[in-house]
Amino acid sequence: MTKDRIEKELTKIHDQLAALQEKSKDLEEQKQMAEDAEAMKIIKKHRISSEKLQLLNKLSEDEIFRLLAEREKEIKNHENKIEI
Repeated sequence: MTKDRIEKELTKIHDQLAALQEKSKDLEEQKQMAEDAEAMKIIKKHRISSEKLQLLNKLSEDEIFRLLAEREKEIKNHENKIEI
């Protein structure tokens, strides 16, 4: 292969990669919109108020923080056992 042909191939591949990255970004956005629409259907179907949604979100955050704290405690306990 000549240098010019290799450069043309590289340019072609770079263009394809850019197009695929753009398509991937677009599909990720479409996926998120579909997930949001699905969540909205569930919310409407079960007539969940915004107050209840906020409470559920707060509970989820609290649960995540609790799990992270437990995990951190387990890691520290494990490290202490190794030191002994």
